[in-house]
Amino acid sequence: MVLFATYCSAEKDAAAGDLPAIERYQSERISGVYANAQFAGARFGILSGQYGLISADHPLPYYDHLLQMDQIPEATKNAHATLVAWKVTEVKWFSVAFEMDPNVQRYRTVIEQAASQAGIDFDLTLWEPTGMLGLI
Repeated sequence: MVLFATYCSAEKDAAAGDLPAIERYQSERISGVYANAQFAGARFGILSGQYGLISADHPLPYYDHLLQMDQIPEATKNAHATLVAWKVTEVKWFSVAFEMDPNVQRYRTVIEQAASQAGIDFDLTLWEPTGMLGLI
């Protein structure tokens, strides 16, 4: 199973209670990758600094947490377990360029290491504000 994945967003719906991840995160990147995953018949995942690799329908409370460097080993271990449980055979990772947001490198490190440990192909596609470059 091919996984289209991206990282979480600081912009969130502040509504009380749990919301599905795809509704909690207020990001054109996330919704765009989700739509493209559906179009391609691929699985979709979001790498959250707080909750790990999650599906679009994963219930989330409002939170504010940026993945920290010292959390990368544990986050990698958890992402690896999720990739295996989801039977992922290829990860297509969608990210803005490092120059646009240096924090995204932490998330890429987690998913790339998790994929490597699972023997899964990893492909990076740059997300532009107008969409994706090099998709499909």
